[in-house]
Amino acid sequence: MSLADVRDDLNISDEDDQNLSDEEELITAQKVLENLENAWLNEQNCPDILPHQTEMLELMLGQISHMDENMKSLDKNDFRFIAHKMELERVRYIITSYLRTRLKKIEKFTKHILIEEDSRDDEHKRLSEEETQYAREFHQGICSHFNQVALQYMPPNLQGTDEKQMIVRPNLLSHIYLKAKKDVASVVVGADDEEVDLVAGSQHIIPYQLISDLVLSGKAQLI
Repeated sequence: MSLADVRDDLNISDEDDQNLSDEEELITAQKVLENLENAWLNEQNCPDILPHQTEMLELMLGQISHMDENMKSLDKNDFRFIAHKMELERVRYIITSYLRTRLKKIEKFTKHILIEEDSRDDEHKRLSEEETQYAREFHQGICSHFNQVALQYMPPNLQGTDEKQMIVRPNLLSHIYLKAKKDVASVVVGADDEEVDLVAGSQHIIPYQLISDLVLSGKAQLI
């Protein structure tokens, strides 16, 4: 059962879908869910943090709230109610797992992510406003805690810290498993400048750094 089936049984029409303000095109709840599932898989399998999907999340949460309201009219002993409830719980799990994965990365690579984020213009920011605030507060809390439990008790000549040496960075050369969504010619896949042509639907194991632009552009899906 898909989200579209849930919407059909609950008599939710396409008129109830929302428009993306920046693209000004109608997007269905099923398409929003597909985009979120792709973003979730990418985030889970990518060593670096990827651009946030706040708009997709807000649209999906709005749809879930709308469907929850419509499900109140169904008999709880009706098989359709049970099936629909399971599908909505699956969608909630995807959203929760996606957000949890991003938070883990923010907490692990806090300073690195903040430095990278400060170097980007507004159009290419990867964190949402809420994530940026959380990252800054988390970093301040870690620094304060380290000073209170350790640094202040050290000899004065050892209290100085080099933040650059303390930064934890993701391993962008780690190998990832991807599926090509479009044909891409002449992709460098090795240290010797070895090139391969990616055929739509083909699967490959490649260091992430070599194909990061394909993931960001949607030409490849991490799996």
